[in-house]
Amino acid sequence: AIDALEGGTTPHQHANLVYTLDGQGGSDSDLRLQAYGIRYGFKLHSNFTLFLENPEQGDMIEQTDDRTLYGLDGQLRFRRTLPFGMSGTTTLATGFRADEATVALWQSPDRVRARQLVGADIAERNFFLWAQEELVVNRFVRMLVGVRGDYFTFDVEDRMEAFADETGQPHASGYAQQVIVSPKANLVVTPVRGLDLFANAGLGFHSNDARNVVLGQRIADLVQAREQDGLSSEEIEAELTARNYDAAQAEVTTLPRAIGTELGARWTGLGDRLTLGAAAWLLDLEQEFVFVGDAGTTELSGATRRVGIDLEARAQVLPWLALDADVTLSTGRFVDEPADADAIPLAPTRTAQGGIVVRRDSVRGSLRVRHVGDRSANETGSVTAEGATVFDAFAAYRIHDVELSLSVENVFDAAWNEAQFDTESRLAGEASPVSELHFTPGAPRTLRLGVTYLF
Repeated sequence: AIDALEGGTTPHQHANLVYTLDGQGGSDSDLRLQAYGIRYGFKLHSNFTLFLENPEQGDMIEQTDDRTLYGLDGQLRFRRTLPFGMSGTTTLATGFRADEATVALWQSPDRVRARQLVGADIAERNFFLWAQEELVVNRFVRMLVGVRGDYFTFDVEDRMEAFADETGQPHASGYAQQVIVSPKANLVVTPVRGLDLFANAGLGFHSNDARNVVLGQRIADLVQAREQDGLSSEEIEAELTARNYDAAQAEVTTLPRAIGTELGARWTGLGDRLTLGAAAWLLDLEQEFVFVGDAGTTELSGATRRVGIDLEARAQVLPWLALDADVTLSTGRFVDEPADADAIPLAPTRTAQGGIVVRRDSVRGSLRVRHVGDRSANETGSVTAEGATVFDAFAAYRIHDVELSLSVENVFDAAWNEAQFDTESRLAGEASPVSELHFTPGAPRTLRLGVTYLF
């Protein structure tokens, strides 16, 4: 690293309990209940811009995230026979997830906290219900329809709101909520045995950062109030600027909508030993946030469209030896930007994974490869994020109820970029800044031993 003090730590602990009850006594239903909790910490010292903002001490920042999340998930599934030789499987589910987070950002040259820029307590809740029906019409046609409802709440206590003038950044405490409904449908036609033709479509969403959601609502409420007071657009803009607010932030959607569709085919033959598949897909996102490396934050961007094709292959070469491979080719663009500046930074255009899997008696193992191709690091394509190919190996041996395992990550010790982005920076003593690729190197060859006891 150019700044040798970059680095951090991220401890986390997980607890997960799953209870399943399969249908007994002639009942053709089953129940699954899950409860989980995660305790997570994050502290990172990073210096994206080096000496761009502070030529004397450097631009190092410190980011922290102290988080607890927990949730419940319950599913009830029951199967039944329908008239005309049809059969159906109904699944009903409900649950919730809660996140409690304390996040902060400091200017921290040489890891010494100098000025706090961000400090907030965040409580985010998601309650959900969903149902789906799988219907087998006959051996040629299968259908699936489903619908999911989500209710999100965002509660932000921004401790830096009173110091907005000092930080030079926008701050807002507040509360926001939204309900969203997401339907889906899937159709599978089997014209000949072993060949499935399928089409599916559905609506989804992603949840924006709670701070952006609350800030966007604060700006929208402020603009509405000032318009009712009779202020001109210039006066409103001046007040927003004084508070470090961007009027465009009022357009932040709590739960931006996603629309996806897919067409494909899958063939299984040679006694079910070989499976080949291909699918073409399209995904439209209403709104995206793009990571800003020099500030350690995100900025709002417009609607995007991604199109691509997925290819897959599975082969059971021998009873104890299997091969698999998956390849995705895709392209992504901002919908409302000019053609020479519409690339989605860091959006993958070529990914692949595959491997060899061995299972025989008490021994199992695998050798797998993952690949990400080169892609644009900015909207214009003038900077390229470098691709990588990494191999991982795993072996395990079971003795009665005890399994011993060894995993080797990055078998060939390849040099690769894990996190990377285009950032403007300046070296110490450099006359002017330069916009170029900054990256975090991927992990070198790593060995991990494991012991598992089964009871």
